[in-house]
Amino acid sequence: MAVGLREGRRRQTRKRRMMLVKFAAALTALVLLGFFAYETGTAFAQREVRSLREQLAELQGQFNSLDAENQNLNVQLRGSKTQVAEWNARYEQDVPTGDAKELFRQLQSQLDNGVPPKRLSFVIREAKAANECQNRPITKRFILRTQGGRGKNNWIGFAKSAIVVTGTGKAALGGDGRPQAWFDPAKPVAIKFTRVGGKTSEAKGLLPLSHGVVMGGTEFRFNIVTGPRGFIVVSADRCKYP
Repeated sequence: MAVGLREGRRRQTRKRRMMLVKFAAALTALVLLGFFAYETGTAFAQREVRSLREQLAELQGQFNSLDAENQNLNVQLRGSKTQVAEWNARYEQDVPTGDAKELFRQLQSQLDNGVPPKRLSFVIREAKAANECQNRPITKRFILRTQGGRGKNNWIGFAKSAIVVTGTGKAALGGDGRPQAWFDPAKPVAIKFTRVGGKTSEAKGLLPLSHGVVMGGTEFRFNIVTGPRGFIVVSADRCKYP
């Protein structure tokens, strides 16, 4: 009986030991698995960190390159603005405006027409602020033609008709809106001056107008104003030229 009890106890002891060994083995396996997982995760994380650092370094390099390019563009932009300002200043200084622009246009036109530069230089040099005129104007009048209008007394002559003056205007409108036989003085007119030989010049715009015609050493100064209905009144004075 005692022998059977001892044998039973031994079996139970061996069983408990086997269970402890299995538990210890399982625990060891779990620990090893956890350690392996930790090492694997750490290595993976380190690889990710290295990759991210490399990407960050590449992006930083691109940023530095773009920043340098941006600074270079800003320098070029400032240089361009400075150059534009200089060109604007030179343009305002060198390119004529207003009366000077009109004088330059007339000078260029005269040069294109074959007038020698020395002649133009002489005329400009000899021109005076005060006109040396006779102050004995001759006044005449003529009927200003309108669109399609015809008739007599539509021209006048000065200097023994060496200068012929004609012109056109826009017809005045009646109360019914129909064109009248006379011109409208509130609208622009065109007055033509024809010299012997066929050379012409013209004064355009709203009345009154002024115009000059040169013949030899004399300049004829014309003043054009509105006269009686349908008429234009022209006064001419002789002035020394230049």
